[in-house]
Amino acid sequence: MSEYQEIKQDVVRSKDMNERSFQVLTKNFYVFRAAIRYFSVRQGLSFTSSKISDRFPITASSAGSGLNVLEELEVVESRTSSSKSRYMPKDVEIERLKLIEEVLQDSFEIESFWKQEN
Repeated sequence: MSEYQEIKQDVVRSKDMNERSFQVLTKNFYVFRAAIRYFSVRQGLSFTSSKISDRFPITASSAGSGLNVLEELEVVESRTSSSKSRYMPKDVEIERLKLIEEVLQDSFEIESFWKQEN
């Protein structure tokens, strides 16, 4: 089975198990993508839902819901020690996030960021 097919199955399973949180993720997908890239790639800092909400247009509770889905989809991983709601930059899978974006676009869950108007 290809990696794309595996991710597609993971996305379907996540949607079925966490419908409300999954909707938060899809409605704010590009905000999450920007936030994850900002903290993990550009800053190299750990991040939490409240840090995301301080710097991006999303509430802390919505950020937390979306991060939980992204953790289930193995894009981010929470710390295993003191603060489980803190995500570490070295544990972010940007390439997996790109494949998830492709799956979501192909299944019409999100529109392309670069969608052209006719």
